[in-house]
Amino acid sequence: MQKFSALQQQFAKHLKHPELEPAPAGLEERRLSIYRDLFFNNIVGFLSNGFPVLQSLYEQDEWLDLCRAFYHQHGCRSPYFVDISKEFVEFLANEYQPLATDPPFMAELAHYEWVELALSISKEDPGGGYWQEGKPYTTLKVSELAWLLSYQFPVHKICTEFYPQQADGPWYFVVCRDEQDEVRFTEIDQVNAYLLNYIEQQGEVNLMSLNEQMHQALPQYPPEQLEQQVNQAVQRFLLKRILVVVHQEDS
Repeated sequence: MQKFSALQQQFAKHLKHPELEPAPAGLEERRLSIYRDLFFNNIVGFLSNGFPVLQSLYEQDEWLDLCRAFYHQHGCRSPYFVDISKEFVEFLANEYQPLATDPPFMAELAHYEWVELALSISKEDPGGGYWQEGKPYTTLKVSELAWLLSYQFPVHKICTEFYPQQADGPWYFVVCRDEQDEVRFTEIDQVNAYLLNYIEQQGEVNLMSLNEQMHQALPQYPPEQLEQQVNQAVQRFLLKRILVVVHQEDS
């Protein structure tokens, strides 16, 4: 058993680093070539499907080089194919040394593209009830299926025709999966980002304490005007399923 395990490890190392790791003795090169291509092409397929915008910014050979760098250099912790995209995002953010030809926003764009997949397969539930419009509510929280995001580049605009060289952020977004399992992105301003971040940090809040916090953070606004804007923002986020109701009044 130990000998077979060692053989498996040597075979796996060869598939990942064929130039550096010799194949186990006695294996036909033609068959090895098929396996090498199969494994690498599977990785390329997952990355191309998961990051179509990022791929579109590369020539085909350059994209394959980037995929190959990930394949060779990153040690995936998860055995599941669905986690390859997450591993690629982590690789770009923490391990990859960008080349002069790489986009300066590549790590942020990859994260932005990955979020949609991550939320679409999340096994979390919202953590509260969806608001019924017009019904009073008391305590709120950010849905477990809503993520607050910020980037230094306008990742939502990037394409082959729009290729920013300098960061001009922060840009704020909230992405949420609703009750129809649709993943939706919403661009928000700094004030709304602060509001959602405060609710998220608190875990649960009531509207009174939220208004008090916003008064402290934005003393330049007239209290009545600010309270009206906070209430309107909360209702918009409730309707979008970004916020959920933890305690709701019966009438």
